[in-house]
Formats: sequence, C-alpha cells, structure tokens
Amino acid sequence: MTLHAWSILSISLLTVMAGAAVAPALGAVQAAFPDVPATTVKLLLTAPSVCIIPMSFLAPRLCRWLGIKGTLLLGCTLYLLGGAGGGLATSFPMLLATRIVLGIGVGMVMPLSNSLVSVFFTGEERVRMMGRTASTANLGGIVALFCSGWLAQANWRYAFAIYGISLVTMVMTTLFLQEPAREQSPAAATGRLPLGAWLGALGLLLLMIVFYCVPTNLALFLIQEGYGEAGNSGMSLAGSTAAGFVAGLMLPRTRLMFGRRLPVIMLGLMAAGFLGLHHASGLAGAMAGVMLVGFGLGSLWPSLLVAVAKATPLPLSMRTMALAGSMIFLGQFLSPLVFDAAGALLGTRTPRDIFGLAGLATAAAVLGALFLGNRVRRWMERP
Repeated sequence: MTLHAWSILSISLLTVMAGAAVAPALGAVQAAFPDVPATTVKLLLTAPSVCIIPMSFLAPRLCRWLGIKGTLLLGCTLYLLGGAGGGLATSFPMLLATRIVLGIGVGMVMPLSNSLVSVFFTGEERVRMMGRTASTANLGGIVALFCSGWLAQANWRYAFAIYGISLVTMVMTTLFLQEPAREQSPAAATGRLPLGAWLGALGLLLLMIVFYCVPTNLALFLIQEGYGEAGNSGMSLAGSTAAGFVAGLMLPRTRLMFGRRLPVIMLGLMAAGFLGLHHASGLAGAMAGVMLVGFGLGSLWPSLLVAVAKATPLPLSMRTMALAGSMIFLGQFLSPLVFDAAGALLGTRTPRDIFGLAGLATAAAVLGALFLGNRVRRWMERP
C-alpha cells in the first residue's frame, strides 16, 4: 500500500473506540468518585457521542473552509487535548467536560476516513480498504484497551495517556495525505440521501446499541463476579477488538465464502458470544464470549459501510458517512440507557443479565435477517 493509503487508515485509529478506550478504568473511576451513580460514570464512555453527532454533520462545512487536512489536524488537536486532559481532571464534572471536548474532535475526524476511501478506491479495492479501516480501528482499540487497563491499575488517571495515539495520525496527515481534487471533494455536494444510506445507518445504530453493552459493563462485570480487575478487563476488551481486527482483514474472503448469508452467520456469532458472557463462570469464558462478539462486529460493521457507500453517489459520500458514523455513536450513547431501562422493566440491572438481554436481542436479529434479508437488500438498492 502507498503512504497515502496508510495515512487514510491512520485516521481510523481515532474513531469508533474513542469513547471506550478508557473502559477498563471505569471501575477505578467509580471508586475515585464514590458519590457518583454507576449509570452516570458510564457517561464517560458515551458522553462524547453527544458532540460527535452534530460535529460530524458540520465536518463537511469545515472541510470547505479549512480543507481536508486542516480539518483533520484541528480535530486531532482537540482529540488529544480532550482525551489526555481527562487525566488532569480534579472533579467528575471537569472529567465529563474533557470527554465532550474529545467528542468534538472525534466528530471532526470520524466522517473523513470512510469518505476518503470512497473517493480514492472503487470495486473490490474499496471493500478491502473498508475492511482495513475496520481492522485499523480495532488495532487502535487493542492497543488502547490493553494499555489503559494496565495503566489504570497504577492510577486511573494514567489510562487517559493512551489518547496520545492521535500524534501518529497528525504526523501521517501532515506528511502523506493527499487532498482530493475539487470535483471529487466529498465535502462539496448537497442533495437527498438515498434510502440505502438511511437503512444502512439504522443497521449501524442497532448494531452498536447491542455491542456497546460490552465495554460499558465488562469492567464492572469482572469486578463484581471476582474474575479480575482493570488489567483483566483491558485484556478481555483487547481480545474482542483483536477478533474484530482479524475479521476486518478477512472480510473479502468471508464475503466470498458466505455471500448473502454473512449477516445471519455473524449475528449468530454475536448472539453466541453474548449468551456465553451471560453464562460465563470464569475469566476464560468471559474472554471467549467477548471475542465472538468482536469477530461478528468486525465483519458486520464494515459490510454495512460498504453497502452504504455502494448506495450513495460519490459527491454525497461525506454526508452519508457522517450519517453512518453519527448512528454508530448515537448507538454508543443510547446503549447503557436502553439496557438499564430494559433491566429496570425486568427487575434486574446486573451486567450478567444485561449480556443475556443482548444475546436475546441479537438472536431476534438473526431471525429478522433470515426472513427479511432479501426485502432489505431490495430496499437498499432503491434511490
């Protein structure tokens, strides 16, 4: 691959797992602020989404003013300040404020990676690059989750140092990223988004609501069940993202192997993983569960992005990817609220039972994919 392609991939290091990067430190943060409810502490992982969503729709306008590279560098700077700044917070409201700054930075960066893939790559090479962007995002998650878990064992503040990874993207962007030609710019066009873009974005929303119960509950689950501390949580979440990394690299092969059955098979793997977590009797069982969930997500997430890109005219790609990315982060924000509300209705809020609910929801999605898959594919092809 060219250095330009690597610079596009480096943007993905900062995206989907940005909020969850400090998930292994959640239990330690809860202990540091004992008067803050657990649901409020979970907002540290999901609050960035509140700013990511509107900022992602402002990103195309910023690109018209500052250019692609200028917008990326500004977003990376805010990402670094908001992310690493959390380790310097002296109160919980201040800590929450740094997460909002982080969200602004991610919102500026997030739509650019996949829209640049749509501009510079076509056909099977686009599928490979979409898989690679997912793998790169998971690779960033592996490093971030593993390191933050072990850093949090010394002090929860140290976990926020992992946001220094944004320096890699800043260097790559400055040296190697090419500005698209003006007529190819994904920030220029206006117009109605196709139905396929909305359906793909809805799929990403639902997928992330279900998946994100893992990073928001795993650290508390391991501690409550006596399966380990922050380091074990980081290792388990890193295992999930490692499985997603492998799935992204294998995406062209798995698409060829399973064809239209891919969504059913990967949703089935996710359901098995969630139910495995629900019944886990030790750390090994929990790790097996999160790895199954991670592999399924690592295949479904880029597959949906490919479908969205195929359904969208090139000039609308940045708006479409902003929509798709916004639904990913909206799903992250809604996930703990949805599962806590469901748990309240059913009389339980334990992490173990939340994983069971996620397994049942994903199993229901398998049935939906079996019976409605062909109809949804026809809808995706409508203008």
